[in-house]
Amino acid sequence: MELKSLVYKGSKISLFLLAIGMLVGCAETGDFGRRRPGLFEGKQGLDGPPEWFGSRATLTDIEVEFRNRAIAFSINPEKPIYPSLDAFEFAIDSDPDLYYSRVAGRADLSVTARYKRVERDALADLTLVPLFRAAACRVAQDDAMRLSAMTATSNLSETQRLLANDRVASNAEIGRIVEHAMVERVDAYHIAVERLYAASPDREAKAALDAIALLRAEVEKGNACLNGGGSRAHGRIIRKG
Repeated sequence: MELKSLVYKGSKISLFLLAIGMLVGCAETGDFGRRRPGLFEGKQGLDGPPEWFGSRATLTDIEVEFRNRAIAFSINPEKPIYPSLDAFEFAIDSDPDLYYSRVAGRADLSVTARYKRVERDALADLTLVPLFRAAACRVAQDDAMRLSAMTATSNLSETQRLLANDRVASNAEIGRIVEHAMVERVDAYHIAVERLYAASPDREAKAALDAIALLRAEVEKGNACLNGGGSRAHGRIIRKG
C-alpha cells in the first residue's frame, strides 16, 4: 500500500476515533442508518453543562440530523456475522475485504442472496446520499450565520469564540470525510460483485451492478456546499467496469 494511502487512512481513523463520543451520542433512534443500534449507540458520554459552547446541548436540530446521517457512512453497511464492538467500526467503515467477507460469509441457500445484499446496500445509499448532502447544506448555511454573528458581537469570551470556530471546522471535516467514504463505499460494492462473480457467476449480478452504477452517478455529483469543492476533489470514482 502506498505511503500516501496509509497516511490518509491513519488520519481518517484518528478523526473518527476523536469523533466517536460526539457521533454515537446522537445515534439514539437508529432512524438514519440501515442497522440496529449497536453496543455503544444511544449511550450518552460525558458532556459539559448546557450553556457551554462545546456541549451537545448547543447542537442545532439539523446538526444532530447531520451527524446521525454521517454515521450511516461511517460504519460497514453489512452487520457482522459474529458479535462485535460497534464503536470500533468507525475506524473500519467500508473496508472492501471486510465488506466482502460479510456479504459472502453466510451459508446461504442460494448465492443470489449475496448479490441481493450488495444491491440492497447500494440502493439504500442511493437514498441516503442526497439526504446527507441536504443536511450538510443546511449546516453550512447555519455555520455561515454562526461566523457572521461572532463577527458582529464583542460579547463572547475567547473560549466561546474558539469553541464556536471548532464547531464550524468539525462540521466541515465531517462533511469531507463522509464524501470520501461515499467513494470508498461504491468501490467496496464493486469489488464485492467482482469477487462474487468470480466465485459464483449469477444473473443477479446485473441488478447489483445497475444499482452500483446509479449510486456512482449520485456520488459523482459531489456536494456543492463544501468549501472549495472538496467533495469533487475526492469524488472521482476510478472503477467504471
